[in-house]
Amino acid sequence: MYLQLRIKDIIRETEDTRTYVLENTDATPIHWLPGQFLTFLITLHGITHRRSYSISTTPGIDPLPAITVRRKENGEISRHILHDWQTGDVISAIAPSGRFTPVAPSATPRDIFLLAAGSGISPVFSILNYLLREEPTAHIKLIYSNSSPDRTIFLSQIQSLEKQYPEQLQVIYLYSGDPDATHTYRRLSNLLLETMVKQYMRYQPADAHFYLCGPPDYMRMIMFTLTFAGFSQDQLHKENFVVNTAVKIEKTGIPDDSSLKALTIRLNGQDYELKIPGNKTILQHALENSIALPYSCKGGVCGSCTARCSTGKINMSVNEVLTDREIGNGYILTCVGYVKESPATIEI
Repeated sequence: MYLQLRIKDIIRETEDTRTYVLENTDATPIHWLPGQFLTFLITLHGITHRRSYSISTTPGIDPLPAITVRRKENGEISRHILHDWQTGDVISAIAPSGRFTPVAPSATPRDIFLLAAGSGISPVFSILNYLLREEPTAHIKLIYSNSSPDRTIFLSQIQSLEKQYPEQLQVIYLYSGDPDATHTYRRLSNLLLETMVKQYMRYQPADAHFYLCGPPDYMRMIMFTLTFAGFSQDQLHKENFVVNTAVKIEKTGIPDDSSLKALTIRLNGQDYELKIPGNKTILQHALENSIALPYSCKGGVCGSCTARCSTGKINMSVNEVLTDREIGNGYILTCVGYVKESPATIEI
C-alpha cells in the first residue's frame, strides 16, 4: 500500500507548474488507472502532511506515472514541492487510488465531454489520452478553462492531439483574462455550458458522459447545470481534492451512540476484529489501533478510503464521491463512516 518513489525527471509545463515523473525504487511496476491519484506523505517542520495529486500520465501509453503540480497561492506544500523536490529524490506515497476513472469503453458511438479548469486538467489529460486510444467511436469534447494561453498546462500536447485526432477530438479553449478568437472575454457559465452541450452533442444524450475537475464553484455550477438539463448521476463524474465538507459534517453531527459494535476489517488478506463505539469513525478507530487504512482528505471527498461493507450497516456523515449505485452495492467511506448495525464487515 505504501510506495517509495524516486523522481526520475522534472518537466517544466508553465512558469508555475512542473510535472514529476516517478519510478518505484524497488523496480516493481506501478499500476494505475487513468484519472487516479497518488497521496504523498510530506513532512514539514516535524509534521507529516498528506496531499493528493492526480496522475497526469496514461497507463499503456506512458511508461511511468507522473504528477503535475501548480504553485498554489499560500500553499505551503506546493511551494515546498516546486522549490525542494529534485531529480533523484525519494518520496513516500500511498499506492494509486481514486474513483475518477473512465467507464468501460463502448462500441456504440457516444459523446464524451471533458471539462477542466487550470490544474484540473491533470486527471482529465490522462483520461483524454486513454479515451482517444480505447474508444475510437466516441466523439470527445474538451472544454478547457484558463486565465491565459501562457498559463495553460499541456497546451502544446493538446494541440498535437487535435492534429492527430481531428475526427475524434474537439477542443474549446476558454480564457477569462485573454481574448479568444472573437475578441471576447469568456468564462464558463450555466448558459454557455448549456449552449455548448446542445451545440456539440452528436449522439443520444442518454449515452453521453461528462468528466470534470476544477475549483469547487466551477464544478458545482457544472453539476447543477447538467443535472438540471436532465443528465443522470451515473453520467456525471467529478474529481475534487478541496475539502470543504466541515460544515456538512458538523451539521450532520456525531451519532448519539457510544455502545460498542463488532467490526471486522479485511485488509490485504488479513482480518482485524475490533469493538468500535458507534460514535467514532471507522478510520479513526482503525488508526488508533495501529491498522494503517489508506486515507487522504478525512472529509468524504477524495475516495481514497473507500471500502465495501458486506455485512452490517455503515452510516456516512457526508459523501461527495460515491454514487447512489455504488452505495447500493455496499461501498462506504471509512473517514466519515460509523457502524450503525453490527456485526459489520468491511473489505479494503
